[in-house]
Amino acid sequence: MVGIVSDPLFMNHDTGGYHPEAPMRIHYIHTIFSGKDRDILLVDPVSATEDDIRLNHGSAHVDRVRHASVPGRLVDLDPDTVSCEDSYETALYAAGSVIRLAQMALGTEISSGFACVRPPGHHATPDEAMGFCLFNNVAIAARKAIRNLGVKKVLIADFDVHHGNGTQDSFYGSRDVLYFSSHQYPFYPGTGRLHETGSRGAEGFTVNCPLGGGRHDGEYLAVYNRVLVPIIESFEPGLILVSAGFDAHSMDPIGGMRVSTGGFAALAALIMDAARRVNSPVVYALEGGYNFDALRDSVKAVLDVMKGGSAPAIEQTPCAELDEIVGTHARYWPL
Repeated sequence: MVGIVSDPLFMNHDTGGYHPEAPMRIHYIHTIFSGKDRDILLVDPVSATEDDIRLNHGSAHVDRVRHASVPGRLVDLDPDTVSCEDSYETALYAAGSVIRLAQMALGTEISSGFACVRPPGHHATPDEAMGFCLFNNVAIAARKAIRNLGVKKVLIADFDVHHGNGTQDSFYGSRDVLYFSSHQYPFYPGTGRLHETGSRGAEGFTVNCPLGGGRHDGEYLAVYNRVLVPIIESFEPGLILVSAGFDAHSMDPIGGMRVSTGGFAALAALIMDAARRVNSPVVYALEGGYNFDALRDSVKAVLDVMKGGSAPAIEQTPCAELDEIVGTHARYWPL
């Protein structure tokens, strides 16, 4: 049984008329769940507490986001990041829903979960909202899992086209949370270079795989098979959280990659198969993806794999960066 959080309340975060991180993203995804599906359990959204948010964010940051939720107008938190009257409350529900699915997956109520929530989170640093993100949903859930849910190690895998600088910042000195990211580079936000592998004492627990623009399904799969899969098997996390951004899709108006809908399904299959081998539950949390049709179809394709369906057979193709990526991370992991 796959647990899903998908609810119209996540449309309450209003970003204005022409913002790409629009409420309609949730509307399109929510249409997937219009009929009955015995393999899906729809889970009600749950609000995080402020104490939950403070597991990863400073009090000043929490206060800043709360005070930016002003009735009757939009407030710019940075040039890309907007808050409305309902943004603070909606962001609490986004973080809380990822936590709830993690609790359920760890408790075996569900086999895995997908939090179709917004605002997204992976750019939010401990002290700053940026890149459409208010609070870092996966980082908060990772800290909650270790603090309160009995998990000793968490692995975060991020396939958004943008590097999750906020998640990296949150765990750059950590050995109990490993952060893996495949992302277009150079690109916003300018972080995620190959040599960024963690601070002293935590080297190797930040795993960046920067890729040039135009990389396609087979090249992504080769990176994940050569790097992420053996790291999952060696690290043996008690929980895997996936920052599921679909803006590497070939139809996305912001990204510059060529991943297909089937390619995202194949990536999910690699992650799910590796997770089963180490007996780790997997919870996905929505990040980017700004072509509404591609977003809906890609989420559905990933969900089909999570429910036990097969992914398309796609030949793996080494990209130009692969040897250097493997060589860098093989210093720390048996790749």
